[in-house]
Amino acid sequence: MARHLDRSIGLWGTVFTLIGYVIGASIFILPGELAATSGPAVVLSYWLAAVPAVFCCVVSAQVGSVFPVSGANYVAVSRVVSPLCGFLMVWVLLAALAVGVPLVAYGLADYLAYFVTGLDRTTVAMVAVAGFCGVNILGARMSVWAQSVMVVGFMAALLVFGLGGLPHVRPELFVPLFPRGVLPILGAAIPAYFSYIGFLVIVELSEEIREPARTIPRALAISLGCVLFSYSLVGVVLPGVVPWTELGATDAPVATAAATFLPPALAGVVSLGALLAAATTLNGIILGQSRDVFALARDRILPDIFGRLNGRFHSPDVAIVTLGVLALGGVAIGATIAEYATVAVLGFMAFQIFAGIGVYLLPRRGLARFEQAAFRLGPRTLPFFSVGLVLLSGLFIALTALQSARTVGVFAGYVVAGIVYYRGRRSWLRRQGIDLEGMLRRDP
Repeated sequence: MARHLDRSIGLWGTVFTLIGYVIGASIFILPGELAATSGPAVVLSYWLAAVPAVFCCVVSAQVGSVFPVSGANYVAVSRVVSPLCGFLMVWVLLAALAVGVPLVAYGLADYLAYFVTGLDRTTVAMVAVAGFCGVNILGARMSVWAQSVMVVGFMAALLVFGLGGLPHVRPELFVPLFPRGVLPILGAAIPAYFSYIGFLVIVELSEEIREPARTIPRALAISLGCVLFSYSLVGVVLPGVVPWTELGATDAPVATAAATFLPPALAGVVSLGALLAAATTLNGIILGQSRDVFALARDRILPDIFGRLNGRFHSPDVAIVTLGVLALGGVAIGATIAEYATVAVLGFMAFQIFAGIGVYLLPRRGLARFEQAAFRLGPRTLPFFSVGLVLLSGLFIALTALQSARTVGVFAGYVVAGIVYYRGRRSWLRRQGIDLEGMLRRDP
C-alpha cells in the first residue's frame, strides 16, 4: 500500500491555501464581538496578536525546510524533542480544531443568512463541515484549486469593504479610544489570535509541496503581508463606521457595517466574501490537519486504518473523516464565538511551544538535516525566534488562565488523557514486538 503523498502544490497554490486558512470567517465575525467588549481600539488587539504570528512564520519556514514531509511539525518534534512530545503536539491540535472548526462553520451559517433566511444555523454548519470533508477526499489538487478560486473572491470582498469604508470612517467614534481601559485590549488579543493560527499549518503539507524548502518561506512571507494588511483595514473601518457599543448585537458585523456605506449589491458582495472566507478556512483545516492524523498512523501511534490512502484519489480519507467527526462534535456543543476562539487559541499556543522547542534543538539533535536545509536560521536568529515563540505562547496561555482558570484546567486534563493513551499504545505495540520510540527516532 502506498504511504507517500504526491508533490502537486506550487508556490501560488501554497499561498492561496495559507491565506485561505488564515483569513477565515473569524475576521468577518470576531472583531465585532471583541470591539463590543474592549472598545474601538480593537485593531490594537489584532496588531498585538500579530507579534507571535511573525515568530510562528519564521519557525514554520525552518521546520518545513528541514522536514519536507507530511505532518512536518509533528515529525520534527517527535524526532528532535521526543516521540511523546510529538504526539502531544498533534493531540492538543486536534482539541483546538474540534472547537475552532465550529467557529468558522457558524460564521459561514451567519453570513449565509444574509442571502437565505429561515435556515437552521447548526444544520448549515454541520452540512458545511461534511461537504468540505468530501472535497478533500477528492485529493489535494482539487482542494487547492477550490481554495485558490475562493481566496480570490473573499480578498476582493475585503478590499471592497476596507478601501470603500476608509472614506466613511468617523474619527469621533474612536473617542474615547480606551473606554474600558487598556486591559480589555490585551485580553482581546487572545481570541484575536485565532485569526492568525494557520501559519504553522502549511508545513503539514510539506510532502505535497514542490520544492518545499524554497516554496514555504516565500509563501509565508507573501501571506503574512496580505493578512496584516487585511486585518488592519477591517480593524479600523469596522468600529469607524459603526459605534463599538452596537457591534456586539449583530452576528454579521462586517455585513452590518458594509450596509451603512455601500449600495446593496456591493454589501452583498462583502457577505459573499465572508462565506468564501469561512469555506476556505474549513477547507484548509481539513486539508492540513488530516495530514497530522495520517502521520501519526504512519508512525503506528494511531491504528493503521487512520493512515489509509484512498485507492482512487490518493487522499488520507479515514484521517479526513476523523477530523470531520471531531468538528461535528464541536458544532453540537453550541458555545459562543469568543469561547470557541479562546479554547482554540489555547490549543494552538501549546502546539507552538512544542514547535519552538523543536526548532531550538534542531542544530543540536538534527544536525545533518539542519545543515543540508536550503533555508537555515543563523546562530542568533534561530534562538531568538524559537525561544521567542515559546515565551510568547506561554504568555498567552498565562493570560488565558487569568481570564478562565477552569478552561485551562480542563485543557490540562485533556493533555493528561493524551499521555495515558500514548503510554498504553506504546505498551501494546511492545507486546507485539514493536519498539515505538526507537522507530520514531529514525529519520523519516
